[in-house]
Amino acid sequence: MTIDQASIVALIGLVAGTLGGIAGVGGSVLILPALHIVFSPILFGESADPQVHHSYMAAGMTVNVAVSIPAAWRHHREGAVNTGILSRLILSHLLAIISGVQISNMLSGGVLQVCLAVALMLYCFWNLRMLARPRRRTFDGKGRVERSTTPRLVFCGFSTGLLGGLLGLGGGFLLVPLLQLICNLRLKNAIATSSAVLCITAGVGAILKLATLYQHGQSVGYALSLAACMAPTGILGGWLGAKWVHHMPVSAVRLVMTGLIMLAATKIL
Repeated sequence: MTIDQASIVALIGLVAGTLGGIAGVGGSVLILPALHIVFSPILFGESADPQVHHSYMAAGMTVNVAVSIPAAWRHHREGAVNTGILSRLILSHLLAIISGVQISNMLSGGVLQVCLAVALMLYCFWNLRMLARPRRRTFDGKGRVERSTTPRLVFCGFSTGLLGGLLGLGGGFLLVPLLQLICNLRLKNAIATSSAVLCITAGVGAILKLATLYQHGQSVGYALSLAACMAPTGILGGWLGAKWVHHMPVSAVRLVMTGLIMLAATKIL
């Protein structure tokens, strides 16, 4: 990569890390579409090989780990991580993300790119629907009774891990709303717990994806070089985002993030 390319990729890491730290989504939900845009003919010229999407997935999943660790630590210091449900979530999410990565290796990069765009657009529509609903609870969720039973947690962990491994998103972008809807967790706790889960599961998924890049004729070195540019800024952004989430209106941030993701998804279709 040239210096200009590396600089823009590093900026992607900062933005994705910050918004990911605030929303508890790891970061690759923004990284993957952003990489497609940056290396498109509009800017630097994307490789003609659609299989490059597998490299972007590996890079994004690697950065997920870098973003999640400082964010989870910050959330833990704020006492927001629900440690009582972590083990059940991590186990189900881990098994599913491994399965998701294996399934992704059976599909071409072009097919995965379309699947990613469709999934991101559906996520945006769902986010807008949730944001448009009348606020019945505060961010702290006063009056909310959690329903964190094992079947509910396994469903949340497995379904999000499978889709996250398949699309290279880690799964946090769906884990947060599912923990709210299925387990009735407070938004703050859902975001914090999602970050803690991704610390472990995203790491395993990233290692597996990197180890299987050869199946698609992709270079591990290229994927790691992308991750190396984004990881430092992603760590900074993740730490800042996790700090700000406790002192700013999360709904406003989610609205901005939803707009960015929607724009990016339409660009990569």
